Amino acid sequence: MKKTWGMTEGAIVCCGIVAGGMLLQLLAGPVQWDAMAWPLNVVVLAMMLVGMTLMHLCRGRVRLFRWMATLQAGIPAMLTCAMLTILMGVTRQTPSGHVPTDPIGITSMLSFWPFVLSYVWLMLLVGMVCLTRLGHPSWRNLLFLVNHLGIFIALVCGTLGNADMQRLFMTVEEGTTEWRAVDSRHRVHELPVAIELHDFAIIESPTMPVYASDVTVYTKKGLVVRDTIKVNKPLAVRGWKIYQYSYDEAKGKESRISVFELVRDPWLPYVYLGIFMMLAGAVLNWLVRR
Repeated sequence: MKKTWGMTEGAIVCCGIVAGGMLLQLLAGPVQWDAMAWPLNVVVLAMMLVGMTLMHLCRGRVRLFRWMATLQAGIPAMLTCAMLTILMGVTRQTPSGHVPTDPIGITSMLSFWPFVLSYVWLMLLVGMVCLTRLGHPSWRNLLFLVNHLGIFIALVCGTLGNADMQRLFMTVEEGTTEWRAVDSRHRVHELPVAIELHDFAIIESPTMPVYASDVTVYTKKGLVVRDTIKVNKPLAVRGWKIYQYSYDEAKGKESRISVFELVRDPWLPYVYLGIFMMLAGAVLNWLVRR
């Protein structure tokens, strides 16, 4: 490989991706994740895997494809993703589905084209690295592969799975059972889980009052769960996490209404699997090198 293919080219590619993403952001607006929901995200994943396999098979004839599996390509991509992630961390983000509060879009980074495309590029590079290492079986390569395959799985599921994540809000009155919830765009969804509110209470504590709800959760498959949902103590039922979100603040302790936030992310277990593989591969590789 010639000297010209190094980190300088990697930085140029990353700058081009960010610039292209900004152009898309200005012309087309934020990423519309709803359009990428199941099953389209799985189709995109399949096409991406086929594309990476074809690029890997053609790496002997195409210098770009060989370079994509090198550190010279990977380091600038990781730095770009890290900088954009830091920017997300220091910027007040708007809830998912809401319009960004700034004209550029950095207050909604998960729908910000430069952010999404940078992570997709990093995902492609990690996939190419994994395919390259598969052709050189050894114990050390196996540990490296576990680590990088974990990174790949976490990136894929965290990116494509974002389209299938649901964040809904359900308002329930004491003595009633509710199956319906609304999203950030006020669209009504009928859910496979229902919440019956028995009692809402504000519990006084030494630091701050905590509000909680005594509920029974039903599923269409017949599961019945009775529990108390408190602030920062959600209830997990069949893939849904139910958070105590709000109440009728005008009535305070006399409120007979409780508002719950229901979150479902079917790809999250695979993200955790990827993170576990990444950590396990890194620890095992460190132990072997000792």
